[in-house]
Amino acid sequence: MEKYVLSKMSDKNFSKAVLAIYLQTSYNHDQYPEYLKWFYTVNLPRIFKGEGDIIFYLDGLEIVSLSTLKNTDEKKICTLLVNEDYQKKGYSKQILEDSFEYLGTDKPLITIPTKRLKEFSKIIDAYHWHETSKTNEYYSEEVIFNASKIKH
Repeated sequence: MEKYVLSKMSDKNFSKAVLAIYLQTSYNHDQYPEYLKWFYTVNLPRIFKGEGDIIFYLDGLEIVSLSTLKNTDEKKICTLLVNEDYQKKGYSKQILEDSFEYLGTDKPLITIPTKRLKEFSKIIDAYHWHETSKTNEYYSEEVIFNASKIKH
């Protein structure tokens, strides 16, 4: 298992990694019909601006786990994935710990679709994430965890 950080890759490997990451996360189209546009026009430019990154692990050429991160005033995990073939083997803890280190917090902002809360319940409990609110801003109800209190 080898760890990679997208912003630190060579140009040749960067392009290959971007495609592999996009294909691995394309299931997000079901939840977010504009995922393709977001991935290439928001997420990748964030990496070039130094405002985020993608951390991922490979087993040979297969993506084991990945985390898409936003690191601005908002410390957010945008996408968290452990390949189905590698689930229940400790890889979520590994990618989360790397994400926390990068973001400088173990309580990052994260939104989880209500219908997927059960599959994230062990992570939510293990890291004591707290539900801040719910939103229908996207295409289904989502629960927001660890949002900072807005000062008025």
